[in-house]
Amino acid sequence: MNDFTLTIIGSGASLPLHGRHPSAQVIQHNNFCCLIDCGEGTQERLKPAGIRLFKINMILISHLHGDHVFGLPGLMSSLTHLGRMEKLSIYGPPGIHGFLQSIIGFTEMRISYPIDIHELTPSAPVVIFDNDDFEILSFPLYHRIACNGYLVRDKHPKVSMKKDRIHEYQLTTEQIRAVKKGEDVDYGGRIIAASTFLEDAIPPVSYAYCSDTRFDQRLVPSIKDVSVLYHEATFMNDKATLALETGHSTAGDAGRMAFLSKTSCLITGHYSSRYADIEPIILEAEEHFPYVIQAEEGKKYNLRRLAQGINH
Repeated sequence: MNDFTLTIIGSGASLPLHGRHPSAQVIQHNNFCCLIDCGEGTQERLKPAGIRLFKINMILISHLHGDHVFGLPGLMSSLTHLGRMEKLSIYGPPGIHGFLQSIIGFTEMRISYPIDIHELTPSAPVVIFDNDDFEILSFPLYHRIACNGYLVRDKHPKVSMKKDRIHEYQLTTEQIRAVKKGEDVDYGGRIIAASTFLEDAIPPVSYAYCSDTRFDQRLVPSIKDVSVLYHEATFMNDKATLALETGHSTAGDAGRMAFLSKTSCLITGHYSSRYADIEPIILEAEEHFPYVIQAEEGKKYNLRRLAQGINH
């Protein structure tokens, strides 16, 4: 079971060079699995990264540029070949419905499962999914075309139990569930406080996905105090004019946004193919924010540990 993890599938911009691929990543929260963006070839890289196609519950598309969506039709077709029957929810900007329906129609693609497509035009953060444990929100980014960011966040602090105390008192499954809700335990007529069995609670963790976007302080309220921020750093600082013209950010822009949002950790990505070496990008972002890491394809990050400043 995955608690709250991020797996980078693609960290590059338009061209797949230098061992990098178009944008895609996976968020897993316990048994829930969400694919964010689906650039060309995404499905081929999911299995080596330990992600099973049929485990995907939801797909979130930021915008309709090819390096974020060209892999989606192929993945959907493969799900039919794998025998998927469960509904697949897909969220994206205006046009995502027409894009998929035209491909399905012109190619006579057979889909064996229900598709629930949602077109989003948020002007401020809006909840698009929630359950007892976490919620997903969408918010506007500032690219050349309609583009949405996504925020996944815990609804409650994470509670873990002291295994030695569970064994000592031989708690039943029902008692463990009760303790996690903060209820005391009746142990042979003696009331044992729930705190006896609980570790210190870990504060709620949140993750924001911001790609593609130019630097714009209107973004700050949507990602304020997020635990871990993924922000595009397509160009180095000497390409600031090009970044502005193309609706992208520089490494310095990403660092400034991390500082303004008061995040705990910045993950940079969406690197231009002009850069074989990413280390200079990281260094430029670090001029504005101290805790910056490179998006490494195939790597799974524990978001709770990143939120605490632990890179594992």
